[in-house]
Amino acid sequence: MKFSGLVSCLAVASAANAASVKKCRNDHLPTTKIANVEVVWTPLVQDAVELIKAFIPLQPYLYGHLMRSWLFGAAALNNNATLKAEVDLEAHAIGTLLHDLGWDMRPNSPWHSSDQPFEVDSGLGAVDFVKEHKLSGWSDSRLEKIYDGITLQGMGSYLPGKNFDTKFIVQSVEFEFPGPRSPLIKDADYDSILGEYPNDTVFRGTNETFTWLALTKPNGTRNTFVDFFGTSYVPGYGPQGHLGFDLITQGLHNEVALYPNATFVSHLH
Repeated sequence: MKFSGLVSCLAVASAANAASVKKCRNDHLPTTKIANVEVVWTPLVQDAVELIKAFIPLQPYLYGHLMRSWLFGAAALNNNATLKAEVDLEAHAIGTLLHDLGWDMRPNSPWHSSDQPFEVDSGLGAVDFVKEHKLSGWSDSRLEKIYDGITLQGMGSYLPGKNFDTKFIVQSVEFEFPGPRSPLIKDADYDSILGEYPNDTVFRGTNETFTWLALTKPNGTRNTFVDFFGTSYVPGYGPQGHLGFDLITQGLHNEVALYPNATFVSHLH
């Protein structure tokens, strides 16, 4: 989601009745501090943190990327009490911590399908992770929010109309990538988070991961942005996919042949 979109959401949240803050659904949740940032610390969140620690030996950049995404989002929420009251903190934690399970390069990864984009693998993996805990309070609607927040990462133009929990998962991931610091996060929080979880290899790690995805699951990368990495770096991958274009073009030729007398008026000039 673009920054301007988040500012609009913040304005809406800030205008909410003060009573909604007092009735915050997050008040009962246990918390702790990581990198000097207060975060929700339920058993489910603790298990999610332990889960992604498995990435450290092979992909330490992935572990750091996931932790920073969560912590940057949490820092922004801590800086706005009304906004924090509007967000499902546990769902936000799970959605950010597990948003790239599909990057897992370990052999026999449970989140590496042969024919689905990594975002879908990650979203399904996060939902399964929650379901395996058999917790009350996790409705289908709540699960859908984390699934959408994960699968729509990097697709801000598809977010209008989505709920704020989904939007803020995506926004937290966007906080992570190097660039101008967001005014929603205090400099002290940025410094603390980056001090404990440096982002000095995030682009090299991302480049390697996307190339690996194109190499190991070409059917799951075609017609996504990962397609470009396959075209650029993977021998034999072939040219960029055009599934939608090819489908429409072939259908056009077939339609003209089957219905030569059908009336169609073009409005392109």
